[in-house]
Amino acid sequence: MKSWLPLLVLICTPALAFSQSLRCAGQIVNEGTTSQELARLCGEPAQVEHKTIYNDVSANTSRVRASSTTEIHVEMWIYNFGPNRLMQRIWIQDGVVTQIESMGRYGH
Repeated sequence: MKSWLPLLVLICTPALAFSQSLRCAGQIVNEGTTSQELARLCGEPAQVEHKTIYNDVSANTSRVRASSTTEIHVEMWIYNFGPNRLMQRIWIQDGVVTQIESMGRYGH
């Protein structure tokens, strides 16, 4: 039974099992880091894409139906640290890192 415990923990916490981080200037960048801190530690990215996503938010109660639209500002930063390190794609929502993914040596 004890041998299944580590596997059970990994299955029950998929976000922890698959979250990535990035090391820049001797510091760790991970989800929750601000875009200002990311730029300070890793420098300016090779490429930046901006996008705005609109989410409809609805609330239903027994008497009132309310609806509104929420804007979410998303940026995708690409870092190319040269041939000896993997390229990185970093997703930022409203100024906070939400996802880090390796793209391989040539951005694949």
